Amino acid sequence: MAAFLSASLVAGACTRADDETEVGAAPDGTAAEGGGTDGAGSGGSRLDAGGFGDIETVCSEGEGGGATETGLTADEIRLGTITDKGAAERPGLTKEMYDTAVAFAAWCNEYGGIQGRDVVIDDLDAKLFDYGQRIAEACEQDFALVGGGGVFDSQGVTDRVDCGLPNIPGYTVSPEARVADLQVQPIPNPVYEFQAASYRWLRQADDSAGNFGILWVNLGGPATVHAQIVEGVTDLGYDVVFDEQYKPLGETGWRNFVQQMRDADVQTFEIIGEPENMVALQSAMQTEGWYPDYTVLQPNYIEQKFMEEGASTFSDSTYARSAFPTFEMADEVPAMQDFLDLMERYNPEGKVAFLGAQALSALLLFATAANECGSDLSRRCVLDQAAAVEDWTAGGLHSRQTPGNTEATECSLMVHITADGFQYDEDLTHANDGIYGCDPDNVLQLTDDYGVPEPSA
Repeated sequence: MAAFLSASLVAGACTRADDETEVGAAPDGTAAEGGGTDGAGSGGSRLDAGGFGDIETVCSEGEGGGATETGLTADEIRLGTITDKGAAERPGLTKEMYDTAVAFAAWCNEYGGIQGRDVVIDDLDAKLFDYGQRIAEACEQDFALVGGGGVFDSQGVTDRVDCGLPNIPGYTVSPEARVADLQVQPIPNPVYEFQAASYRWLRQADDSAGNFGILWVNLGGPATVHAQIVEGVTDLGYDVVFDEQYKPLGETGWRNFVQQMRDADVQTFEIIGEPENMVALQSAMQTEGWYPDYTVLQPNYIEQKFMEEGASTFSDSTYARSAFPTFEMADEVPAMQDFLDLMERYNPEGKVAFLGAQALSALLLFATAANECGSDLSRRCVLDQAAAVEDWTAGGLHSRQTPGNTEATECSLMVHITADGFQYDEDLTHANDGIYGCDPDNVLQLTDDYGVPEPSA
C-alpha cells in the first residue's frame, strides 16, 4: 500500500512514561503515516474521514468536555490495553492487540480524537502472571480498559470492579472474568451459553462421524472451555470416546495421543490450546499415517503462523468457526479492508492477526459509546451506551453480536484450513445473513456448574 504523508501528531504537555504510547506515534517512536484518499486498497474508505466500515464517524474534532474522572480530562482519554506480549514462556503473545490499539489511537487522533479528546494508550503487559498488578496500575491512571485480554484474567477482577474501572475487552478467558461487573464484551464469551455452530454444521454434513475426541490443558480458562465443549457436543449427539490432558509446556507424548485416538476410533477431534501444539500433534498424525475424519478448531487457530508452520501436516478436513471473514475476503468485506489499511498506514510494523481485529471491535465500540455520551462523557455513560448497542458488527468487521456478558452470537461462518490458506466454506456455513450462517440453534444453553453465578445482565 502507498504511504501517506501527514502532519506529525505530538502528545500533550505531560511527560510520557515508558509504558505509554505517544499519541500518533508508531512503536519505534516515529510519526505515524496516514490520511489521504489515493492509497492502494483505500478506495476512498471511511478511514479517510474518521469513519470505519459502515460507521460514518468514529473520530472527529470537538470541544472535549469539562467532566473529569481518572484518566479523563477535557483534552485526553487514557485507555489501558492489557496483553501478555512480554511473557518469557510465549514472547509476543497477543501482541497484535496492543499493536492494533496503537494504530487506532494514531488514526483517531489524526481526525480529532474522540470529540476533540486525544486517545492515549497505556501498555499494560501482564506477561501472563502479572495481570493483577496491571489492574492496580490501570486503576490509578486509566479511564477504561479497552481492547485487551490476559490468559490469567481471573486475577484482579474484584480490584477492577472495586476501583470502578470499566472493561471493554478484546477477549475474556476465565469464568470469573466472563461474568464480571462493569464490563461489556463486544464479542461475548458467556459462561452459560455456547456457540456450537461448527459442531452442528459438521454433524449435519456427516452424521456418521459422531465419535468425538478432545485434548486440553488443565488451566483455568481452557478447563472451562473443555467443559463447555464436552457438554455441548454431547447435547448434539456426539459420543465423547477420547478425553485427555496434555502438558501446557514441554509435552512430548503426541504420538501416544494419536495412537490412543486411533484405537478409540475418534472421528471428530478438537484440541484446546495454541497453534504450536496442534502443529506438533499433526506432525505426529502424519508420522503415524492416521488422521480423524474431521478436525474442528477454535478461532485462535486462524493465524498465519499456524499456516506457515503447519501447512505441510494439515489433513483435508480441518475447520475452524469464526465471527470474522478471513483476511483473504477483504476485497468483498470493506470493513476488513479498512482494518488492513489501518494497520498498514498507522502501525506497519505491528502484528496483524484476528485477535487484533477483536481488539479493534472493542475500540470501535468504546468510541461509539463515548460519542453518544458527548460532553457528558463518564465511565457509567460509556458502559450504559455500549450495553445498549444492538446487532453490533464493528462497522461490518464481524458477524452480528449483542454486546454484554450473557448472549452468544447466533451468527458465524466456517473456515476450511488447507495448505492453500484459510478458505471460507460457504456450503458448511449455511449462509443466510450475508456471508454468515445465523440460527438460534447455533447457541446451546449450558447447565453445568462452572463455579460462578449466572450474570443477570
